[in-house]
Amino acid sequence: MKSTVSDLELKAAARTLPPSPQIFGKLSRLLKKPETDVPEITDLVNTDGSLAGQVIRISNGTAYNNGDPIESVEEAINRIGFHELFKMVGVAAASKTFTIRNVTYGIDGGLLWSNSLATALAMETLARFSGDDPQEGYTLGLLKSMGKIVLNLCVRGQYGSPKYDFRGEPPLLEWEEANLGMSNARATSIVLNSWNFPEEACQAIEFMYHPDLMPGSNPYCRLLNLSSGIAERVGKKLFGESSYWKLDQEYLDELELSQSQIDKATNHVEFQLEQVTTAMTSL
Repeated sequence: MKSTVSDLELKAAARTLPPSPQIFGKLSRLLKKPETDVPEITDLVNTDGSLAGQVIRISNGTAYNNGDPIESVEEAINRIGFHELFKMVGVAAASKTFTIRNVTYGIDGGLLWSNSLATALAMETLARFSGDDPQEGYTLGLLKSMGKIVLNLCVRGQYGSPKYDFRGEPPLLEWEEANLGMSNARATSIVLNSWNFPEEACQAIEFMYHPDLMPGSNPYCRLLNLSSGIAERVGKKLFGESSYWKLDQEYLDELELSQSQIDKATNHVEFQLEQVTTAMTSL
């Protein structure tokens, strides 16, 4: 059954999500301002009590705790700093949003979460190698699959709603256009635009499957493609996407990256992913 999803339906579905992804996006933009201070960050994170509580619990885990309990977001910032808090908020936000099974795409929520986190970690590492902004890279990597979440919200529960079966269906993007009216990357771009993300960020995700089709120059688009390939290399593969990721020399040359750096990024992602997963499961 074809179920064309409109931009308005997407935005309405996005409004039903937990506020944590938007808070994460706002935090990313806030941390780019040199005048940002601890009270501003604390007030932002505390707008979602559940998110703030999870950040405090993670802060008290074995990865960060030095024996003295942390009881507030402000204490967490003073203990671990803005950068680690930013990553922690991202992990918590994704865990709150992605962990429900996505029926439309046939993906377990845990896999969608770990794929997004692996992509974010790869983006952060490759952006450092390429001279781009690691924080921006991490943000885009973590939010790249938001469109799958929102498209699933739009069509689930409908009689005969479309369900992707990678074993018998055409490539993912063709199936999405035929059954949903848009790709998940386009859906993510629309949602992030409604959350006031910069146009460059929205474009990077919209064209991540086919960076060569993106108008203009945007390094994060190719970085997303490479980082998604790395996520697959570490065992976090999403159905129907393998043919779109290009871990080849052409992309590396354009970003002035080497195969050695790809290998280092892959090893870093494997290690960090295990660390974060252990920390989350121990809560």
